Amino acid sequence: MDQWSRDQVMKGLQELVPDITFLKKSEEFDGKKGGIWTSGEHDLLYNGMPPFDHSVEYGDFPRSWTGDKKHGELSVKTMYVNGVHREIFSWLEERDWYPKWYDPDTVFFWKNTGEHETDTLRDIRNHPEGDVDDISGEILKRLNAKFQSEK
Repeated sequence: MDQWSRDQVMKGLQELVPDITFLKKSEEFDGKKGGIWTSGEHDLLYNGMPPFDHSVEYGDFPRSWTGDKKHGELSVKTMYVNGVHREIFSWLEERDWYPKWYDPDTVFFWKNTGEHETDTLRDIRNHPEGDVDDISGEILKRLNAKFQSEK
């Protein structure tokens, strides 16, 4: 799939999370061009859960407790990657965009130009074991699985 434009991603996010009302261009926040700015502090729901949650403090109880038949065996915490619902994260990734938290209440989405990799590598160097609530933990988990399967 080709990389989507900012307007396409904004429209797509509004279709994916119909109740989203706060979705602005990054220039309105700090002048940095090209991104999408939204809030992680509103009461939106995506498949019964917040679409963006910086803290992901719901714990390891199974999704079946919330009535989710599709993901019932997964814990709530595993439904997020870098504080973004896993399905939304994958949707962004397929369109060559990625999330970046500014603070616990503010999340941006940026085109993947390869520049954000340096931030991720710095996070991995600073936390070699990774962090289960951060993209570095997900990357290390995937790399470890890949290397284990190649042995």
